[in-house]
This record gives sequence, structure tokens and C-alpha cells, in this order.
Amino acid sequence: MRVLLIQSFLGGKEPPVYPLGLACLKAQLKDHEVRAFDMNVSDDPFNALKREVESFRPEAIGISLRNIDSTNKREVVFYYEYLKKTVDLIKPLSDARLIIGGSGFSMYAKEIMADEPRLDYGVFLEGEFIFPKLLENLDGPEKVNGVFYRKSGRVAFSGGGGQVDLNTVAIPARDFTPMEKYRDVPEAIGIETKRGCALKCIYCIYGFLNGSKYRLRDPKMIVDEVEALVGKYGAKRFTFVDSVFNIPIKHAEAICREMISRKVKAEWSAWFSEREITPEFIDLAVEAGCRKVILSPDGFSDAVLKALQKNLTKKDITGAFKVLSSKEGYEVSYNFFKNPPGQSLGAFVSLALFCARARLKMGKRVHFEFNSMRVEPHTKLFEIALKDGFVTKDDNLLHPKYYTNPGTKYIEDAFNFALKLKGK
Repeated sequence: MRVLLIQSFLGGKEPPVYPLGLACLKAQLKDHEVRAFDMNVSDDPFNALKREVESFRPEAIGISLRNIDSTNKREVVFYYEYLKKTVDLIKPLSDARLIIGGSGFSMYAKEIMADEPRLDYGVFLEGEFIFPKLLENLDGPEKVNGVFYRKSGRVAFSGGGGQVDLNTVAIPARDFTPMEKYRDVPEAIGIETKRGCALKCIYCIYGFLNGSKYRLRDPKMIVDEVEALVGKYGAKRFTFVDSVFNIPIKHAEAICREMISRKVKAEWSAWFSEREITPEFIDLAVEAGCRKVILSPDGFSDAVLKALQKNLTKKDITGAFKVLSSKEGYEVSYNFFKNPPGQSLGAFVSLALFCARARLKMGKRVHFEFNSMRVEPHTKLFEIALKDGFVTKDDNLLHPKYYTNPGTKYIEDAFNFALKLKGK
């Protein structure tokens, strides 16, 4: 079967991200003729897609919807609208079955299937095994677990499809799009070391998407993929896309040691937990090529951290800072929410002083991001936002809704005003 895989368009305002999900799918479709197309690296994405459809004449088209919107409250880019435009383009050109998947779809599966009736099927959650089986059963999708489909004009679901053992699937097939489009973009090329997250952060959707138990990939297989990126595709840097790289710590250490033993020449970044940052681990990570440590403490008081259900204390944050600021050779990036639950004026002032101290200590190698809290379904934050009146039970969360601590709303207003003055 001729299968066209498409990475959905994000509007062209953001740097491209290599479509890892499509590469994972392509590696599993050895019995089909497969093309893949990332609309985000084309100068003329919709006309380029038109040419792909007309020349390839696919029998099935898979669309990966990774994100719904940019989650930036001040200037939201609503990616979902481009999905509709993509379907508008395809339908007059092709009778191919349209199959949607990706994390953005899985978060809003029922809503999207109901909202866009031209989509024939939806692959729910992890698609490496579901998608190939669906291609074999396009006329009987109910036989394949993990599929949304249409029955008598209504949306139906075949039931949960289960989770993937990452050590039983092929290394992602990255030969479908020129790697040079992504090589010079920070954090564009991703490698997965695990799925699942045991953390319970109230805003996070990872537990819903990947489960709460860690499914660890063999470090040797991970570094095989790293070596292919460097040797075959000429990549000089990449990012580990895990929710948190250094939990469990032993797995992260094993990956670093494997890269060191093979003398891999590549720089990388990852998201880290402050609780597992020690001088010894940072030395190991830097020797293995780490050049950017990304942290997401989200708050800077024990009250906020408790309200967010982080597995951190303020002492953990300051302790990690002491380690990171005492060493050189890498950047450090902090992510905080502007006005989370539990926020107080004192906590905000303490955060501002911490940022100033970090800048004085580390200079330009430290960076800060301050984000609004996008309310996602299947999260504890949705329940809080419902209680505090920011959403209703009938809200379609496809369209962005945000939470800000009602008692200190002025803090978020001040942040937004300051960002506006900076042109952000």
C-alpha cells in the first residue's frame, strides 16, 4: 500500500522540530511503500503537499498532530486550524483514507473526530503497532484496538491499544526528509530514552499519554541511534525528549557512560530533575556531551511546589543551582509559571531575586522562560480550574483556556506587561 505520512503545519512562526513520531511509524511500515513529508520545512507548504499527493497517489494518508496550539497566552498560534486547511487541500485531490494521530490528537481524540468528520480514523496514543494493523483492516477498524472510527455516522472507539515496549521496535527511520533542515536548530532533533512518567505535576499530560510507569529503552540501543544520527546524518547536536532525563538516575548514568565509552562526538540537551543533580552526575553528563541543562521547577516556594504536586522543595532548587553555577561548559535554562496555584507576593519576590542572582553568577549562559498555565484535559489542573471558575464542564478545551491564581492575578498582569515592553 502507498502510505503518505504528514507532519501537520504549525504556521511557520517557530523553528522546525524533526518529526520523530513519523520516523517511528515509518520504521514499522516495512511492508508498504511509504513517503513522509514535514510541512514545516517547506517554503510553500500547502503547494508542496499538493504536489506530494498528486505525484505519489497515496492509498492511505496519516497526519501527525503533535500540538494543538503554542500555549503562549499573549500570542496564541492555533495549530489546529491548519489541520482543517490540510484536509481541505487533500480531499479534492485524493480518495485515500485519512488517519490522524499524534499527542495533540490523543489529548482531544473524541472532540477532534466529532469536529472534523472528514477524518476516517484516529490512532489513539502510541501508534507503532496500531497503525500497521489498521492499514491491514481499513474496512474493519473495530478489529484493531486503539482506533477511533465511524459507525453509522457516529464516532466509535475500539478500546485501548496498550503500550509499546521500546526495545521491540525498530530504530526510527530518519531517511525521509533532509536532516540539514534541522541540524542547526537547537532542540530540533530528538531521541527517546524512555516513555512514561511517575511524577504527578498537576498541569502535565505525560501521565495520560505515556502512563505513570517508566518503560526504559536499552542504553546500547539509544547510543546506536545517536551514532546513526552523527555518522549517517551528520547531526552535531540533539536533545533527549523525555519528560525528565535523569529519572531514574541509574538509567541516565548508563546512557552517559555508553556514549563516553563509544567516544560519541555530539552535543546534547535534556530536561533534568533538580533532585538528582549532583556534582558527580553533572561531570558525567558533560563528559558525555551535555551542553544544556533544562529545568522546570515551575515555582519557587514550598507552597507553590506543593500546590503543583512537584516532587521538589525550594531547597532542591537552590541546591541544584549551587552545583550548576559552580561548573562551566554548558547552558542552564529555567522554566517557571507566572502565577501558579499557591503563589504569593513573597514567593514572587523570592523568585525575582533568585533569577537576578543566577544572572549575576552565570551570566549569559543562564536563561529563563515564564509561562502561563494552559488548562489541558485529563489533568488535575483542569479540576482546579473548574473549581475556580476558569473553565466549565462544557468547555471544549481544544480552544485554549488558562489558569492564573485568582489571589495574585496582578503578578501575571505585570509579567505580561513587562514581556510586551520587551516585544515578546
